[in-house]
Amino acid sequence: MTDRSLGIVVVGLGIAGKVRVRDLKQKVLGDTVVLRGVISRRQVEDDLPVLHWDEALTRDDVDAFIICTENDTHEEYARKILEHGKHVLVDFPLSLTAESGKKIFDLAESKGLTCHVEDIALLLDSHMDMKQTIQNKTAPLIEGSIRLDARFTKEWIADINRAGFPSFSGISQLEILYDLFGELSLQEAHFVHEPDLHLLTCKLHTSDNRPITWTTERVQGGKPRQASQEYKFEDGSTVTPAPVSKPPGPPPPGHKGLFARDVEIFLSEIRGERSSDEIAQDKKRVLYCLELAEKIEKMAKTGTSCS
Repeated sequence: MTDRSLGIVVVGLGIAGKVRVRDLKQKVLGDTVVLRGVISRRQVEDDLPVLHWDEALTRDDVDAFIICTENDTHEEYARKILEHGKHVLVDFPLSLTAESGKKIFDLAESKGLTCHVEDIALLLDSHMDMKQTIQNKTAPLIEGSIRLDARFTKEWIADINRAGFPSFSGISQLEILYDLFGELSLQEAHFVHEPDLHLLTCKLHTSDNRPITWTTERVQGGKPRQASQEYKFEDGSTVTPAPVSKPPGPPPPGHKGLFARDVEIFLSEIRGERSSDEIAQDKKRVLYCLELAEKIEKMAKTGTSCS
């Protein structure tokens, strides 16, 4: 990259997209990062440039895109952006199959571009503190559980064709488990799919055969989002973060919130400031969890495992 400002286009103005636009407009990441505009079918603020795909993809002053749209669009948009020689940050999940996710990374690498996948849950102080506590443990894990309860806040989230199977739309929780315990083996997966209910329950084992249960439940008109985790160890201790009832609110002006910190990581990759080992570890985590999400989907739908 040269020393000129790095131009970014935000695609989609849902909750995440609006936060990213706000951070860029407030120059939370400094003057060398410039919001060139947005691509959105929503009504936008009067001072916010609205771009069409053809214009945004061919402008010389646009270097990167941030995708904040429905899950089923991520693969198509990421591929289109990379094929036009632009860097891309994608809100999770990167794609709705493991193979397509690998192809997107391969495309980025073949063109010397950055493809970064968001997972702000891994940037939470509570997660990093819990990870450090678990890493310092000498006693083995007895069992663990991770659970997400939420309601269908938007119509598309209830549509599996658009949101993806819950193991993909909820892949952030698989990434949390991978970050804490490494690779996991799938033992059981069950899915209840009703008009007003999506309930996925999975039984997983750590590499040393310790059980972890993952449950994600979305209900029409249910309670606000609440996530919980609990890990019991043989020394009698239980490790659990403070419950998260909703996504973090807007940070004070000028403060780097979770989404801004995520963009900061993305920019450091573009500028060559992040180590190749860190980038490789992120890619490995993303692809591994996509593969595990796919195995969960197959087992939950058919009762058979993936080889």
